[in-house]
Amino acid sequence: MEKSSKKSISEIVETARDYAAKLEELIESVQRAEMQIRSSAGATLAEIDSAFDQLARTLSCELERRRERLRREALDMQDESLGPLEACRELIAGKLATTRGYIAQGRHLLDGTAGHDEALAFADQASQLGSLPAVPNLEEVPELSFQCAVAGVARELAREVRAIGAVSRMGPVQLTDLSAKPGALLVHWEEVDYERAVDVHSFRLQLAYGDVRGQEQLEACNYHDVYEGPERQFLVRDLQPDTPYTFRVCCRAEGSAGWSAWSLPRVAATAQPPFRWDDSNTNYVVTNEGKIASKVSAEQSLLLSSAAQFGPCHSIEFTVLECGVGCSDEGLGLVDELTEKDTLVQPGCFFINTKGSVFVDGVEKTTRLPALQKGSKVCFTCEHIRAGRMRVNVDSGDKAVTYDWDVHSLGQKLYFALCFGQAGWKVLVE
Repeated sequence: MEKSSKKSISEIVETARDYAAKLEELIESVQRAEMQIRSSAGATLAEIDSAFDQLARTLSCELERRRERLRREALDMQDESLGPLEACRELIAGKLATTRGYIAQGRHLLDGTAGHDEALAFADQASQLGSLPAVPNLEEVPELSFQCAVAGVARELAREVRAIGAVSRMGPVQLTDLSAKPGALLVHWEEVDYERAVDVHSFRLQLAYGDVRGQEQLEACNYHDVYEGPERQFLVRDLQPDTPYTFRVCCRAEGSAGWSAWSLPRVAATAQPPFRWDDSNTNYVVTNEGKIASKVSAEQSLLLSSAAQFGPCHSIEFTVLECGVGCSDEGLGLVDELTEKDTLVQPGCFFINTKGSVFVDGVEKTTRLPALQKGSKVCFTCEHIRAGRMRVNVDSGDKAVTYDWDVHSLGQKLYFALCFGQAGWKVLVE
């Protein structure tokens, strides 16, 4: 066989091997899909049995409780109604016994054996017979009865039972993207059940520590709510870097009392450490794993983040937990580069002072934000425009500003910073 033919055959064999390997991967994908269907179907059947067994027990228990309560009410009414009649009957029986004694005594006197004094005593006793006791008519005493529209109740129960539960091929809302952020994950979800489109009132996002997919016992006890509301995305904060987390989401339609089926679980992790203040500046005390900075001296001092962490597609929020007096050169912001010490009013800085004034590269802008006070929240987001230029958005209170800013940092990662001269300021970064 010629060398060219051998080479051609060898290439065909190699191509066939690659093709076979890809086919094997496809078979594995199909097997995983089959396993997902079988395992979810098995879990669904178990959940159906468990739900209906519980409903049957609950219904039986409640029916028995209702039966006993109604029987007790009937017996109480009987006892309450019979009490006066029994007392009346005993009174009449006593009078009857006394009267029969008088009759027997009178017959004895009629036999002629009794003396005159005995006859006078008998006549005196007979005068005490008095009037007959009052006895109620049948119309005046209770006649107990039981009312129950059995046919109507049965129809109502049957209608409710026929509406219990639903089996879904897939949850009506699914997770679409989980983006890594510093110490956080931005989770997105979308509605996917377009055949049964409904007006969704709210979504519910849950998180579990680790990868709990396919582990029913871990799923049941590990998931917990991290968000409930109308938005279709949520930034899950305070996550440990390089640690897997499992997420799932469901929704509730307008007017519905219950939640939909859960989405397929998805596992994600962030490799980016959370925002933290530098803890080497003695003018500040940094606590809560580097998130809170407290100004403890009366010396003007600038505090930077532990590294250049903030960049495009990030969101950072400052919360003022405690506040001091506040001067025009005090506040918070972002730092690209510094040429002067202990001030943010300089080139290379995007600065919001305590009065709400905005400075970009040391130049004050006309738009003002609310002044910083206890409870104030200032949120920065930014996006890449082109090399060396980004767009910074700032939200504070009910106002927002947007400015394009020229930066020189490699990778467009920035420091965040505080600068205060008075003690008493305490700021949380997230």
